[in-house]
Amino acid sequence: MQRIFFLVLLASSLYAADSHWSQTAKTRHEEMVKLAQEEEAEQKWNKKYMTGSWNGARIKMAKAGVTLSAEYVTDSLGNPSGGTARGFTYTGSFGLSMNFDFTKAGLNGFSLFSSAVWRTGTSLSQRKIHNQFPVQQDFGSQTVKLNELYLMQTFLDQSIIIKAGRLDTCNDFLASPLYWYFVNNGFDGNPISVFFNVPIVAYPNSTWGAYLLTKPFKRLSAKFAVYNANSYINENKYHGVNFTFKSTNGVIWITEWCALVNQEKEDHGMPGNYKVGFFYQTGSSLKFTGGSQQGDPCLYFLFDQMVYRRGGAHSDQGLTPFVALVLMPNNRNLIPLFVEGGLVFKGLFPQRPEDVTSFGYIYGKFSTDQAKVQMSHGIEPQNYETVLELDYWIQVNPWLAIVPDMQYIIKPRGLHIPNAYVLGFQASFNL
Repeated sequence: MQRIFFLVLLASSLYAADSHWSQTAKTRHEEMVKLAQEEEAEQKWNKKYMTGSWNGARIKMAKAGVTLSAEYVTDSLGNPSGGTARGFTYTGSFGLSMNFDFTKAGLNGFSLFSSAVWRTGTSLSQRKIHNQFPVQQDFGSQTVKLNELYLMQTFLDQSIIIKAGRLDTCNDFLASPLYWYFVNNGFDGNPISVFFNVPIVAYPNSTWGAYLLTKPFKRLSAKFAVYNANSYINENKYHGVNFTFKSTNGVIWITEWCALVNQEKEDHGMPGNYKVGFFYQTGSSLKFTGGSQQGDPCLYFLFDQMVYRRGGAHSDQGLTPFVALVLMPNNRNLIPLFVEGGLVFKGLFPQRPEDVTSFGYIYGKFSTDQAKVQMSHGIEPQNYETVLELDYWIQVNPWLAIVPDMQYIIKPRGLHIPNAYVLGFQASFNL
């Protein structure tokens, strides 16, 4: 049944790859059009896409406003020590996405985007380590699943963007391109604590929603959105096509404001992003001590700022620290306090300008209200989990990246499980 479903989706070209692909659909379309002429002259090894231009068909489609993209990502990791057992597992994520730009039809700025994914493999965290923050970012929804399906309209050179349809909340909120360089799902692609607390969605899951981005000032962006909150629509048995508007948890209202530092063409300083966000789930939530509480708020901060640059005024090579803080009520959320931070250095070695070295730290504090209930029942209380990660993103060529990765998991699931070392690699193919 899954194979039939996969073939039907493939025939309609409704596929996505990694989470950042759908977030930047319009950017990728513009990039493909720009590369239309120069790619023909390149050698296959150095092309932007592994499968090339399909004898020119891909380029003709892009010029006509139709962009088809694909990617395959695999995380192959093992824990030689720690956890509840030793082992090695593989996870994989394959998909395609299609964007229709209707500018040629006279509808300037209007487009249709759709995506889906096929995931395989088993989780090292679930099978061997039993920690909270998955060490493989592409584990979750291991099946064939329709992802996003939405209409988008842009105005004023994309200073206003409106989207409506089946959306991934965390493609547009709680996100940063810096997070994509990590393998642990605690970083990539969002601070993960919110997913354990409320039914908020991210790739490869979607829900009905409406989204607005505005730039009220040149260096300030503001986002607003509302999403249906349903705890069941993302179950694998629905394959992403449970289109019900029924809500089990009300709706999620969310806003995010970002100060865009040194990101205009005339700016020469080092770029930074200073984001403050807030969301509110309107449905009721069960309290650990009994009863329920109406509503569930979240306040978060995401900051990143380049502090060292190599290669001139507009170079993207250099060192960028980042930090994220997520705060939610303690009495009804599994992880009310979540902190992550790290350092990302693009082009650490001058002879490898596209490679990226990343080091990150995660601290997730489990609810103290839950801990009191656990102790009252004679259960070991959960305290905190910490993750340290170091990886090196090797950009082999434009379509292939290999990422050797090391992680150290401290207090898995906040319990007395032995700390775990994790070693392995990620590979991604831009098809």
